[in-house]
Amino acid sequence: MSIGIKQIAELANVSIGTVDRVLHKRGGVSKATEDKILKIISENGYQRNTMASRLKLASVKKIKFAILLPEPTSTSNYWILPKKGISKALKELKEFGVKGDYYQFSGSSSASFKKAFERFFLKNYDAIVTVPFFEKESNTLLEITKRRNIQVVFLDTEIQLQYPTNFIRQNSHKAGMVAGRLLYGLVGDQGKYCIVNTLNDKGIQVNNKQREDGFRSFFKSIGKDVIIKAINHPLNEVLKVTEEMESWFKDDSPKGFFVTNSRAHLIPKILSAYTVSNTFLLGFDLNKKNLEYLKNGQINFLINQQPKYQGYVAIKNLFNSLTKQDNSELNLDIPVEIIVKEHFITE
Repeated sequence: MSIGIKQIAELANVSIGTVDRVLHKRGGVSKATEDKILKIISENGYQRNTMASRLKLASVKKIKFAILLPEPTSTSNYWILPKKGISKALKELKEFGVKGDYYQFSGSSSASFKKAFERFFLKNYDAIVTVPFFEKESNTLLEITKRRNIQVVFLDTEIQLQYPTNFIRQNSHKAGMVAGRLLYGLVGDQGKYCIVNTLNDKGIQVNNKQREDGFRSFFKSIGKDVIIKAINHPLNEVLKVTEEMESWFKDDSPKGFFVTNSRAHLIPKILSAYTVSNTFLLGFDLNKKNLEYLKNGQINFLINQQPKYQGYVAIKNLFNSLTKQDNSELNLDIPVEIIVKEHFITE
């Protein structure tokens, strides 16, 4: 087990200041004393008390995080969840001189994302937490941060970028395959499947497309040629029922709806309005509206990607990277967690 600076000083019968001078090679120590201290360190190891050092440094220098997340909308409050996790971590680290500034952008607009992160560079941030919804703009962000030696962690989604970077996210393709397996168990070979995606100004949102690809891959993997239709609606607009959808609703065959985002709660109201029966529904995330429909049986499954946890560990692990040079957990794959209404039944 390694020892600290106080124990080294006691073993060498010198002051803590003398040990500190040797550790930081500041001179002013005799060769014999220096050799004695280095021998003790070699035999016992040395573990710097990072937290104590950080507390001391906090009175002089703050660690500043910039957090850029999509703004909540009237149809989705998903981004409140990672923000809660981030706020919890910032509160826990406040005594160590850690501070976070929040920024927002329109999730449907790449220009809004770029305009928001450009504001970062008017201040001196040590690290950035955001999402990689727009490839070109994310690459621009990384190019600037690499030059300025600023750490970046992306939440929620992973995409291929020009520079090595860090992602805390669930594997969207894998989650889509799990969704396919779950709905297939309810709908079967003869049923019809409907995928509901959201659009931004670049097209289908990246993680929605990855989940759709995973969903379709599941059926290919089991050799089933089922009917799969897709509805792609703008992020900032209400989901509208088309004539084609109305014709699906009149079909008596089983129907499976896969909502590739946190808006599964929009579907039960539509199905009820059109008196659609024999339907099964799967979506993402444990927001209040989704949970309400899960508990009453109108949503069959929710896949939890733990957004609050993602936000929390992003801040904590960035802090470890900045203070301990420990980058081991800046990339995390969140397990695919399946939630059913029985989770909430108590004896």
